[in-house]
Amino acid sequence: MTGILQDRTVQRCIEDCLHCYRTCWSMAFSDNLQRGGEHAEPGHLSLMLNCAQLCETTARFMLSASTLHTELCALCAKVCGACAQSCAQLEGMEACEAACRACAQSCREVARFELPGTYAIDHLPTTGVQGGPPRQGIMG
Repeated sequence: MTGILQDRTVQRCIEDCLHCYRTCWSMAFSDNLQRGGEHAEPGHLSLMLNCAQLCETTARFMLSASTLHTELCALCAKVCGACAQSCAQLEGMEACEAACRACAQSCREVARFELPGTYAIDHLPTTGVQGGPPRQGIMG
């Protein structure tokens, strides 16, 4: 492993993000849809699915050693915190709430973690393609 992947805080965050992804995704589809009522309320269900997707994406950014991983971790911490708060209001959602809280904490820790050479939003390296996205990851 190289770069950010050597950091134990990042490694734990990747694990927490993937665990949160699996927990939110599976509970949204298996438990909440079957229970119905408040568990299947569109706002709550949408938040759970968005949380799951963002957790998976955040883990992928860290695994690819993206220079933008701290920005994604900051957003993931906010979404996971909101999902944990929503799950805390419903019976039987303790596993999802715990996974979201752990992921939010790990993401907050990584979001504060700055590497030398991490790019500020106004100074992103380019891909070399005019109008293209910024270069990132192990190739950047």
